Amino acid sequence: MADARRRIPTRRLVLEPLAEGHADAVVGLFAAPEMSTYLGADLSDPGTARTMVGGRLAYEGPAELGHWVLLLDGALVGLAHLRPSRELPGGLPEIGWYVGARCAGAGLATEAAGALLRHGLDELRLTSVWALVHVDNAASLRVAERLGFLPVGEGTHYGGPHRVHVALPDRDR
Repeated sequence: MADARRRIPTRRLVLEPLAEGHADAVVGLFAAPEMSTYLGADLSDPGTARTMVGGRLAYEGPAELGHWVLLLDGALVGLAHLRPSRELPGGLPEIGWYVGARCAGAGLATEAAGALLRHGLDELRLTSVWALVHVDNAASLRVAERLGFLPVGEGTHYGGPHRVHVALPDRDR
């Protein structure tokens, strides 16, 4: 399958399609135990993190969707996805974001997720984008709110309690 994903520049970041050459840096990003706080797996274990990266590299969904790394001045500082959900019915488009602890609180998650959200809703003309955010992840809940996601419920996803959010076209972002 041809890769139709493109680089997405923001004010401070470049979102670049995840590639094999990013694997070591992504594993390093998740080496910090706090990166796994709200995940269903301990990605601070390098083997587990490599398996996660391998799964993302093996993505076979729609070519314009997938996984991106977040680059700040050329350094990998995060990971994001916009892809069919494995947790929600019907393969609804799901967005997710992860920013390393050293960059937390700088607005990079909002910037990256906002760029992917605009890409999905405005450029790809998706009818909705869904986000599953762990109920205890206050920072990511704030990102979802800032980006105009609407909370629509809660459920058990990725091995824990998550709030389900949706963003629709023409909402203030």
